Amino acid sequence: MVTGFLKISLALALSYLIGSFPSGYLISKKVAKKNILEVGWRKSSGSNVYKNVGRFAGIATGLIDISKGYLAVCLSQYLGLGPWGQVFCGLAAVTGHNWSVFLGFAGGRGIGTFGGALAAFSPWIFLWSVLLFTVSAFVWTGSIGTILAFFLSAWLAFSVCGPPAAAWFSLLVMIPVFIKRLSPIKEVIRAKGTEKIQLAKNRLLFDQDEVPPFRIFKNKG
Repeated sequence: MVTGFLKISLALALSYLIGSFPSGYLISKKVAKKNILEVGWRKSSGSNVYKNVGRFAGIATGLIDISKGYLAVCLSQYLGLGPWGQVFCGLAAVTGHNWSVFLGFAGGRGIGTFGGALAAFSPWIFLWSVLLFTVSAFVWTGSIGTILAFFLSAWLAFSVCGPPAAAWFSLLVMIPVFIKRLSPIKEVIRAKGTEKIQLAKNRLLFDQDEVPPFRIFKNKG
């Protein structure tokens, strides 16, 4: 019993530390001497690095972020943890990415790390989710694609190709992702009346303060 408790505690701690690895921050400092937490939308996400530091730096950040989630779940599987242990190790990695101990508990949005963990559960579900996300990002916005990917992953895992752990992970990971989308939360708290509701809704759905236009119609008319 004690051994099992120590094993899962160690796995969770290691998963959090793996997720906390500040890839976007380090790459931005190395490539452009920029503090990525002070530019763009002030998050260490690959998308912020891509837009405000450079294409190569953003892609490298994204790949490392994906590998963090993948490694955390693979570690839990290697240690022989059950499905729920694997789920919580994936969640610990996403939480570490979003609130990194190495960045004063700042971080990214957790989407890349979520994708890597999902790939460790099921490569096929991961690929279908990436396809849906890509289509959504092309037509409108990737933030909506992320939400759709959460539910698609859960549906596929429950109904089509499993494993159920992938479904529970896809649903539970929305908690740290949506909490991060609301940040800085103090701005939402300070808003008044309908402005507070609209700001919270836009950040939860679109990961920004305003509703983005449809990309497919952007250059028409």
